[in-house]
Amino acid sequence: MAKRNSRTGRLYERELPGGGYVAIDVSVEARGGDAVPHTRVFVERRSEAVRRSGHVPPCIAEAEADDSTTAFSDLLRIARDNVAIARALLDLGTAREEHVV
Repeated sequence: MAKRNSRTGRLYERELPGGGYVAIDVSVEARGGDAVPHTRVFVERRSEAVRRSGHVPPCIAEAEADDSTTAFSDLLRIARDNVAIARALLDLGTAREEHVV
């Protein structure tokens, strides 16, 4: 049985150079009667809040983890590192291009 995470919601957020932000959200998902924590790193590159309306920022990294795990620490390292964020966004763009028919 998966351990319940100690906190859910937005656990980390910081502004990015040039605008936008990076954030870490933790949620609990029900799977087969278990509560499984799921952590995602989102990057919003749009600097103006008005332009963000109705837009879901891309997820650049995720793990079945809560704020007490090593996997969460790895995601936090990514969120704090501008170079890691840039690499993840490039990888995300490449993956999307490969799926375009």
